[in-house]
Amino acid sequence: MSPDRIYFSPPYISETEITAVTETLRQGWIAPVGPQLDLLEQSLAQKFHFPHVLALNSGTAALHLAVRLAGVRAGDRVIVGSFTFVAAANAVRYEQGVPVFMDSEPDTWNLDPGLLKSYLSEQAGKPTSPKAVIVTHIFGQPAKINEIADICAEYGVKLIEDAAEALGATSTTGQFVGGVGDFGVLSFNGNKIITSGGGGALICKHAEDHEHAKHLASQAKVSANHYLHEEVGYNYRLSNVLAGLGLAQLSRFDAILERKKAVFDDYHQALESLSWLTPKVVHGANCWVYPCVMDHEMGVDELIRRFEEANIEARRFWRPLHLQPLFSDAGYVGGSVAEDLFRKGICLPSGAGLTSEEMERVVEVLEKV
Repeated sequence: MSPDRIYFSPPYISETEITAVTETLRQGWIAPVGPQLDLLEQSLAQKFHFPHVLALNSGTAALHLAVRLAGVRAGDRVIVGSFTFVAAANAVRYEQGVPVFMDSEPDTWNLDPGLLKSYLSEQAGKPTSPKAVIVTHIFGQPAKINEIADICAEYGVKLIEDAAEALGATSTTGQFVGGVGDFGVLSFNGNKIITSGGGGALICKHAEDHEHAKHLASQAKVSANHYLHEEVGYNYRLSNVLAGLGLAQLSRFDAILERKKAVFDDYHQALESLSWLTPKVVHGANCWVYPCVMDHEMGVDELIRRFEEANIEARRFWRPLHLQPLFSDAGYVGGSVAEDLFRKGICLPSGAGLTSEEMERVVEVLEKV
């Protein structure tokens, strides 16, 4: 990593985390078993009021298990918000399901509840009726998840919350996102609000789903005095060493969240005079990144090029999944909200370790526009 470069969202690791990993290694708990792994799951459940938590080696692994536990099989349709990272749709394909992409709504940039209700109403009772819905809380901005949960319950559809970017964000009723649906997904990748250097977690509403997920994530080994397997399993459990790092990060989650919100506020104050740049702020967001849409003839690509000239990493918004060559044969429901966001959107560097001097460099590039 270049010492002069401003990165988009670098890991924010302190001496506390380094000490925690060293202590875990000293105790000899290396493999995906040990006290730190159990304690991380318990701590996540207690702090965020999640019903049942299973720590895994990635958020993608959690998405895959959620899709499988939701009963998705070959040919089953799954609604996926189009404005998100590819992992959500890939998880559907892992089980040979058929993703049906759905547009965003302007208020939160997340899956549109109105489109969802209309589509489920149309498909009700048909062989093409979706088996599940995957909703992403994009950029840490909570979707209208309570409304979406009611719609899914009305039509008997499983709800999977992709809260990979949204740990600590809350719904309109104050509930932590990830714990509203039948299944929730977290990520502890290096750029997330807390990290274990990689890893993720699956949240299950029901204990039996949690037990089945744990079984599948451990190669589906049946209890016996030899290796016995009755279904396909996976090597998805988080290592105990990385759980130790995650625990240390979680212990100062509130301070990290407070710092993220301070970065948000500082950007607001510094950029309020730029009428062509509009940030998105949804109530209850965890302020993971600072996303904006720009209305300027320059265009997003040129602005990113100028940031690169200043040795600053900024990022475009997600290219909607229905526009990806990988999914050219998939269905799409909606209009052009997601496409407009992709065309106009940019995320500014917003790591918890962002200094005042670094923010001044970011703002200087924008003011020169």
